[in-house]
Amino acid sequence: MAPYDSAPVDHSLELHELHYQLILNHSDTQKVIFNPSGGVCKFGHGAVNDWALEDPCQAGKKIVARAKGLHIQATDTGGESWHNSFDMVFGDGSGLEGSTLQVMGSNIYDGQWSIVGGTGKLSMARGVIYKTPAGPNKAKLEIHAFYIPMIRKQDAHSSGEKNVWRW
Repeated sequence: MAPYDSAPVDHSLELHELHYQLILNHSDTQKVIFNPSGGVCKFGHGAVNDWALEDPCQAGKKIVARAKGLHIQATDTGGESWHNSFDMVFGDGSGLEGSTLQVMGSNIYDGQWSIVGGTGKLSMARGVIYKTPAGPNKAKLEIHAFYIPMIRKQDAHSSGEKNVWRW
């Protein structure tokens, strides 16, 4: 078998669901990288972000993930329309340590973002994040996703495990 080939899957893949609530806090963790003439919120204005994601259910609203990426003002017709693209990187205390979600969408505070991928425990993720305002510089995130955790053959604990890459 060639290195890029894989044996046919002899079972159905297990699809998992993720439901998670976080608070996005972007008070001090972004930096302007594009600043066209005309000031903030003008077409082409952009910033890099490393937003804290807090678990509202843990004492002290512990930071359990970071949103690392970019947001750019993407309208020239007045108003605001921010395009966001970032990796949501889960850390200690999240239960998803080392896993990521790849997220894209418009506007920061209100609306929806698309989950277009994932790694680690959240591989092959697809879903939506609902955003609502939660105070100054904060937004409540409700994450709803489906994912298929994939296990490399050398990491499998038994031959009966599902979703094992065979090559």
